[in-house]
Amino acid sequence: MPRYKVADIIFDARLNYDYVEKLCKKYEYSGLEQPHFSVSITDEDILNESVSDLYPKWYLESLALFRKLCEYALNNADGLVFHSSAIMVDGNAYLFTAPSGTGKSTHTRLWREMLGDRAVMVNDDKPLIRYENGEFYIYGTPWNGKHHLDTDCKAKIKAICHIYQNKENVICKADKNKMLVTILNQTIRPKDISSMDKLLGLIDKLLTTVDIYSLGCNISREAAELSFNTMSGANKNEN
Repeated sequence: MPRYKVADIIFDARLNYDYVEKLCKKYEYSGLEQPHFSVSITDEDILNESVSDLYPKWYLESLALFRKLCEYALNNADGLVFHSSAIMVDGNAYLFTAPSGTGKSTHTRLWREMLGDRAVMVNDDKPLIRYENGEFYIYGTPWNGKHHLDTDCKAKIKAICHIYQNKENVICKADKNKMLVTILNQTIRPKDISSMDKLLGLIDKLLTTVDIYSLGCNISREAAELSFNTMSGANKNEN
């Protein structure tokens, strides 16, 4: 049975298809620590992930495994998944979230082009967030989106930004209540009340610990410069 380490969570996984083994290859774990949990993906688990006959079972199995990991992370490791494009610059992480097709992946690509080796993609689709010792950290995961961009790393979250399309580039501090709804729409919401209460508590801590922004932007380097300089504090350093 393969063993993996994702977001500092070690787990064994009994699988039916080899797709997940290929997907999680660089997250394989061969150390001496014992697994935090073990999981066997069943036909029922796979069926529960299916919303259409168009998706193959090997792909649905990967989603089922990710759901199991997220459930464990929430209930045992103060963790939640946040559908976003997460990038690390100089050791600090910046998360961009938006509905699919809005341009969050394009925006982090512009950051990488602008900042070069200083910028590292943590994950372009489904990173995991964990609350540790009063701080929030982002972790890469193998579930990395259509561009397959991820790094097995950990970084302290400096800022979260909601993106929307706009002709002019504008950025401001985001409304906490609006961002709460945004994050709820971009995470896995548990069905049982106790887990949901825990998720809401984590999100509330996240929104009071981390700077949150709203960015209206076009697809341009100027938009990337504006968001980076504002969220990193570069503009303040220039004054």
